[in-house]
Amino acid sequence: MLRTICLVVSLPLLVPIEGVAQSSHPPLRTEPAPAKRALGEGPTYFVDALRGDDTHDGTEAAPWRTIAHGLGRVKPGDTLCLRGGTYYENVLVSVAGRQDAPITIRGFPGERAVIDGSLREFFEQPEIAWEPFAGGAEDEYRSARRYPNLRQALGSFGDSMVGLQTYYHAQDLRSDSGVVDWEDWDRRDETDLKPLYCGPGIWYDAGTGYVHARLAHTHLPEPLPNYRGPTDPRKLPLLLAAFRSIPLRVDGAEHVRFQDLVIRGAGYDAVVLDQAQHVLFDNVTVWCGTYGLRAIGTRHLRIENSGFYGNLAPWTFRGDGSKRDYPGRPHRNISRLNTHAVLVVDSGRESSVYAFPQNDDWDIAHCEFTDAHDGLYLGAINVRFHHNLVENMQDDGVYLSPMYLRHRLEQQDPEIHLFQNVFRQVLTALAFGGPEPITRDTVFVYRNEFDLRRPVQTGRPSTLSEEPGLTVGKMLGDHGSPPWSAMNIYHNTFVTAESDRDAAMGTVGHTGSGHPRRTFNNIFVHHARLPGFMPPNAEQNAACDGNLYWSPHATPSQADALFAKYRKSAAFEQSRAIYDPGSTTHAVVADPRFRSYSPEPDAANDYRLQTGSPAAGAGVTIPTEWPDPLRKIEGRPDVGAYPLESEPLDVGRRSES
Repeated sequence: MLRTICLVVSLPLLVPIEGVAQSSHPPLRTEPAPAKRALGEGPTYFVDALRGDDTHDGTEAAPWRTIAHGLGRVKPGDTLCLRGGTYYENVLVSVAGRQDAPITIRGFPGERAVIDGSLREFFEQPEIAWEPFAGGAEDEYRSARRYPNLRQALGSFGDSMVGLQTYYHAQDLRSDSGVVDWEDWDRRDETDLKPLYCGPGIWYDAGTGYVHARLAHTHLPEPLPNYRGPTDPRKLPLLLAAFRSIPLRVDGAEHVRFQDLVIRGAGYDAVVLDQAQHVLFDNVTVWCGTYGLRAIGTRHLRIENSGFYGNLAPWTFRGDGSKRDYPGRPHRNISRLNTHAVLVVDSGRESSVYAFPQNDDWDIAHCEFTDAHDGLYLGAINVRFHHNLVENMQDDGVYLSPMYLRHRLEQQDPEIHLFQNVFRQVLTALAFGGPEPITRDTVFVYRNEFDLRRPVQTGRPSTLSEEPGLTVGKMLGDHGSPPWSAMNIYHNTFVTAESDRDAAMGTVGHTGSGHPRRTFNNIFVHHARLPGFMPPNAEQNAACDGNLYWSPHATPSQADALFAKYRKSAAFEQSRAIYDPGSTTHAVVADPRFRSYSPEPDAANDYRLQTGSPAAGAGVTIPTEWPDPLRKIEGRPDVGAYPLESEPLDVGRRSES
């Protein structure tokens, strides 16, 4: 059940993409300045989209023109260096390096190399790519030429990379209403929505092959963000891509490195990894389509210092892209999800040996995953996910249920390690769900900051209610799943503006036989009130201890009573059978005394502990086999993600490669 409150969403105002004059809307994210990484040793060949020629020899003085041509000539140990510019290609990489001689595909030092799968005329020559469409709505334009056989077109503003809506029907593109209204509110199972405009977008007329665009302004109640830029698409660049445009496909490649690149102009997928091994993405910016990265049978993957930025427009609500066109319902879909997820995994698509190997052995560090419906799908993969930022997801942050069963020949059950990350403005930080009857993985969640104060936009205003639905996120949730994975949740800091139903924010619940749960040494802060404590189920091998619980509105009597009933119960005595001291024996209810704390959504809080904090030395000793990068050598550990005297958590992309 979603909890709706009235809070204000404030989006950051950042500088536009380098080299493009911003005029549409302030961007949500920006690319870092081009890296100055020096060229490495070994043979290096050059590609230049502006000055190259594929008849040249590929030297710096005589570069090739296309990436595809260069990939047909590199060998193990070679580097293919892309000079600054835009490469309008759907790049296929199937080359094989060696462990001691990988193949590198990278940008030239100090120059911005872009792999772009879009239709270039809408970006480079918008003034002649569009014409007014007299038969449509005010501010509606149509492409100057036909584009047959696209299925759909997807896109974004080319200056800010803010996403455009992809409308299923012309009536919604042309609507003057931005609020939800039904043909008959009392007969919603039998009637449909009236035409609804969800913001600047495009509609592909499959019958004629023309692309229609309308950049009309939005009128959401202030201070929610609205589009106020140009309404004439001839006056600014757009990135429009065919539905199946995949800017980068890595198919069966081995020992390949991608460095200092920008990937954009995606349709359904921006990057596809299929049966690839030993692949590195280092300082790569991916502007997602419907999906960012899709992996099938990919092993030994490393992603570092990279950004996967979704196509979610700031005036979009969670329900705008919901699927409504189910059999037996008289409902139509309104718009596609701008970006459904920034990273997804697939198993083999045939009943054959090609379903194996599976996605396995991943390390994802110092990256940013933002602005989408869902974040990452990581279930059933041996993965280390650390020092990353997950922000602005209108549904799940990291999806942990296995997306497929492990292959019967697999000898090792997967371990998922999520540590030293920051989660912000996410509806459900960690989520489970799926049809699998058995989960074999173990999830370790430690030293993370979960800051769930800022709400997400869930419900568009309607004719019945002018107030938008703004919903504060929760820590854990599911979609009618089987038992959640075995989980060890320790040394994290959880903060929510609204109170959860459970003092432990669901971290001790939803357990099942064979899926043990341990929740130790965490800080749980509920700003609104201190909820009741739902004890762990010892019969299902769940235990908790060493946690600190707090609400600034808690009275002394509420604090004293939080565990009193449980500690006198038979369930408490049963907990000693699996955890000798007994669950909650060392738990406390107290103000953690952060260095700075405000419940306001945009306050820059510092969740490190002050000297004298009751969280200092209040934890329990965790098993030595559980990893902890900040393990205390002597004495009882400090509670929360940040021990005393710790440095601020270094997450997200670094400014220089």
